[in-house]
Amino acid sequence: MAVTKYTYSISRDTECGKVDTAVLQEQIQHSLITVAVECINTNGDVLEILMKNELSSQETGYLDGVVADHDGVPEVSDAKVTKDNKLMVKNTARPIGTFTSFTSYGDNPSVIGDVGSGASLHNKHSVGEPLVQYVYCDFNVKENRTFIQEGYANWNTARFDRVMMEIVPQVTVYTPGTNTFFNVYGGYLVVPAAGDGYANISPEDMRLVEVPLNIDDPTVRQGPGYWNAEYDVATHSFQNLTAAPMGDGQYNMFAAEVTLERVANICLVGDNKVLNLKTEDVAEFGHGMRIRLTLETLTPDHVWDVSIILCTHRQYSKPH
Repeated sequence: MAVTKYTYSISRDTECGKVDTAVLQEQIQHSLITVAVECINTNGDVLEILMKNELSSQETGYLDGVVADHDGVPEVSDAKVTKDNKLMVKNTARPIGTFTSFTSYGDNPSVIGDVGSGASLHNKHSVGEPLVQYVYCDFNVKENRTFIQEGYANWNTARFDRVMMEIVPQVTVYTPGTNTFFNVYGGYLVVPAAGDGYANISPEDMRLVEVPLNIDDPTVRQGPGYWNAEYDVATHSFQNLTAAPMGDGQYNMFAAEVTLERVANICLVGDNKVLNLKTEDVAEFGHGMRIRLTLETLTPDHVWDVSIILCTHRQYSKPH
């Protein structure tokens, strides 16, 4: 990753011809830009924003917009104020630049601009089917930044049956090899090797799983990542895979399906119920992540069904 500088004119490129660097950095960190800020400098009329990595053309446009909207008004007691110093109150968990969308459907992962035409978050169990069943749901988030807030469950004729909703990664397939640049740690995590690796991975089998930025501190990621890559908006593909052996990368690759996070683990009974899994928190859905519903039927075997609705905040709430 290379620090990249973006230069602006304070008098011409900002709203009021002045800059508060602390406020501007926070505005960038809470925008749709996924790259962290290294530092911001001013010298006369020159504004220099140093990003920890080069921005894509799309994110460069976001940065131009943030700078254009920046009015240079400082924060008062960590609160936002208007130009005439009136307190601004934002009573919503929705990240700026996104739309709220309630959905029971994922996206089609083979169509990058698809919104809502993928697998559904529901299942009907019939007698004689496996007592443990799985439902997978994918979202296209690399060009449609997506946050999940809360969920709702509706079910019928459940008899203390169990539903788990977990976040799992797309899986990278590998074959045994020698003198490669990949190893598999713990049987599940693909890590860099210095030409002495034992895992052979072809480019078409690589599944990069993004480590999202920390919602509480957007300057850091939620966990270690051992790979970096450049995403090309024009081709909708990744290029220039590089190793991040210190764990400071943007992506991981997983050789096995493991649970990244369990977000719901509930027992259902009865029918025609609506359960609101309410929270004011939001979590960003990273590229390469999948929702996995695990549905366990309690014996004796019986018919039952369940449907999940998610409250999401998305950059685009319809096909684009």
